[in-house]
Amino acid sequence: MNEAFLHFLWQFQYFDKSCLQTTDNESLQVIKIGNYNTNAGADFQDARVLIGEVEWAGAVEIHLKSSDWNLHEHQTDTAYQNVILHVVWEDDKPILRSDNTKIPTLILSDKTDNTLTQKYFNLIESKALIPCQSQFGQVSELKKMAMLDKVLMQRLATKSSTIHELLTQNKQDWEETAYQVLAKNFGFKLNAEPFIRLAQNLPLKVLSKHRDNLFQIEALLFGVAGFLTVNNVEVEDEYQSKLAKEFQFLAAKYQLQEKVLGLHEWKFLRLRPANFPTVRLAQFAKIIQENINLFSVMLYLENVANVTKIMRVKQSAYWQEHYLFGKKANGKVAIIGESSIENIIINTIIPLLVTYSQQKDDARYIEKAIRFLEELPAEENKITKHWQSLALPMKSAFDSQAGIEWFNVFCQYKKCLSCEVGISLLREKL
Repeated sequence: MNEAFLHFLWQFQYFDKSCLQTTDNESLQVIKIGNYNTNAGADFQDARVLIGEVEWAGAVEIHLKSSDWNLHEHQTDTAYQNVILHVVWEDDKPILRSDNTKIPTLILSDKTDNTLTQKYFNLIESKALIPCQSQFGQVSELKKMAMLDKVLMQRLATKSSTIHELLTQNKQDWEETAYQVLAKNFGFKLNAEPFIRLAQNLPLKVLSKHRDNLFQIEALLFGVAGFLTVNNVEVEDEYQSKLAKEFQFLAAKYQLQEKVLGLHEWKFLRLRPANFPTVRLAQFAKIIQENINLFSVMLYLENVANVTKIMRVKQSAYWQEHYLFGKKANGKVAIIGESSIENIIINTIIPLLVTYSQQKDDARYIEKAIRFLEELPAEENKITKHWQSLALPMKSAFDSQAGIEWFNVFCQYKKCLSCEVGISLLREKL
């Protein structure tokens, strides 16, 4: 048993409401359940109840045991002084307000249908990857689609919140923020942190001064990344030596000497050579050179094909033949692949559009973001394949992004009471 289940019971009033009484045997009638509160203070605000012949207006607090009131130190918290009803599963202790008056208490354990309780336990005790998977087919397609819409918007909002933080740090500079978000996503999961640190240590305004010179952009990026030496230490080959000399000059010019990352920060282990951070840096350098004002460009791109076109670049000639400095590849090094571009659109372009839509209160940009998701193919991974096995279509990135969020935020933590499908299964035949 947990409080989430009691919140569910109270919110939907799924208990026997005939002859309700408080623990002091006073008659109780619920007039208004109140508004669910996710901030500080009692669980449901602006509730109204009739106790005896007196109508009360205030908050409702919910606990498994009444003694949890003191355990959570509500007795000293002024945010709980307006509680008019304490709803509990078990009453193990009388609870008093700060003025020593008793808080009316309602016990739900003897008023709740055992069938409903058992349904809930079956879900939260399930060992299946998706708790309700054995019953998933019983739920209407409308409920499933409603949940997909809900979780997708939640996922977009979560990604957008990260961009809002960067925007604040960058004093509302959209181009700098877009550059940093793109850098982070170029690192994908393994090298995301060193990539964004690189972008923060090497401002876009510095790179923009060298937009016509890819060699200098590479020198700056590889230099701040820590792949070049500036202290007369031997380097791997002639190209690296030239970059190192160029970086030595540029580092002094822009005071970057203290901004250089350590080589140990970059991860190569278990990566395919095409995903080595050195190759990704070379591809990133070319994209930045060709799209120095990436955010402005992005706002006017109308479909995924347009975005793909500007992302599908050829890195410099050296990095078409090398995965690492001084070590020539056996064959041609591939340019950035289709799946990588799709990943960047999903994790860079779309969240930026959503954030801009919110900031400017302009729905056109979030509509574009949704359209891009619908144009992109669905991602293939363990989660999306499992949803497909339950006959939940994964037709586009809209579906796969929603499915990933659904599993990661709800199914994995068994938040069935916040899920349209879980609620539907619990409410069935009640």
